Order: sequence, then structure tokens, then C-alpha cells
Amino acid sequence: MLWLAYFIGLIVLVAIVLKMDDGLKIPPLKNCLTLTGASLMNLGGFSAFAWGAVAGSVSVVTVISTLSGGIAAILGFLFFKERLERVQVTGLVLVLLGAFVLHLKA
Repeated sequence: MLWLAYFIGLIVLVAIVLKMDDGLKIPPLKNCLTLTGASLMNLGGFSAFAWGAVAGSVSVVTVISTLSGGIAAILGFLFFKERLERVQVTGLVLVLLGAFVLHLKA
């Protein structure tokens, strides 16, 4: 599943890059390092999710994995001053509440 997602992403990105005028220029080293770090962390997170689903309780791992979007929203709000709309805050609260309820039951 992971290779399929990356493969489709690669095809879409190549199509976008080929349509851009300066799309084939090599990005600055800082951007390459940031992209490499983000990609490795994404791969590590997905690998941990897959391992947890195989070795642990699928219901616990799935709820914990949904926290990644909530944590990203909180970090974006704190560090980048991203504005969260009411529906986003509601979703964030529901995800955190679900994790809390799971913690009480586990």
C-alpha cells in the first residue's frame, strides 16, 4: 500500500513538474534536506503504524494514528500562527476526546 501511494504521488508530481517552466531545476540544498527529513519521518511513522497494527491492537493503533493530523494542526497553530476554523477545532477536539476515551478503556 505504501509503495502504491508513493508511486502515484511520484507520477502526479512528475506531471506537474513537466508543465512548469522552471520545473526541472534542482531545488536549493535546504529544501532538499527538509524534504528528505519529512519523507523519512513520514516513512517511519507509517512503518510504526503498520508494525503496531500487526503486533498490537488494531483499534488502539488506528486511534493513535488519527492523532497525527491533530498534532499537526496544533503545531501549525502554535508555530506558524495558522488559523483554525470552527469545524477544524471541532474535529481536533473529537480526535483528542477519542484518544482520551480509548486511554480510559485500555
